[in-house]
Amino acid sequence: MLVGSVALSGKVPTILAQGVTFPISNLVSPNQGNKTADKALNVGYVSHDFTVEELQLNVTTALGYVPAGVTVIAFVVRSADLDSGTPAIIQSLILGSTTMVTGIDTGKAGTVKLYVCTPTALTEATLINLKVTTAAATAVAGTVSVSALYYSS
Repeated sequence: MLVGSVALSGKVPTILAQGVTFPISNLVSPNQGNKTADKALNVGYVSHDFTVEELQLNVTTALGYVPAGVTVIAFVVRSADLDSGTPAIIQSLILGSTTMVTGIDTGKAGTVKLYVCTPTALTEATLINLKVTTAAATAVAGTVSVSALYYSS
C-alpha cells in the first residue's frame, strides 16, 4: 500500500528491536575527553521484504522507528541481491525528514555495509525510510535489513 510516497506494504512499522548493548567507553580512548564514556551503545534492528513495486525509482518505503531520547551515529545495511543483470540500484536512508545516508549500493549484489553518519539526537520516535534513488536494471524482490547504532542522549 502506498501512502503518499511512503510504501507501507500493509504493515505498520514498529520501533526497532534493541539488540546488543555494550559500553561506549570500550570503543574510545579515555584520554580523548569523551563525554559519552558513561553511555551504552545500542543496536536496533528492522527488516523488510521488498516487492518489485517497492524497488522502483523514487519509491520510499517505511521500515520502522528509532526510539526517542537517543543519538544515532551509524547504520548497517544488509540487502539481498535486488537487481539482476547489470546492477544499478542505489538507495538512500532517510531518518524523519533528513537524508542520513546516500549511495547505498548493497542491493546490487547482496552485501552488507556500515554507514557512519553525523550524530543525530532524536527527541521523539523517528521513522526510518529507504528510498530508491537509482532504479534497478531488473528489480528482484528481496529482504533488506537496517541496524541503527545509537546511544541514550
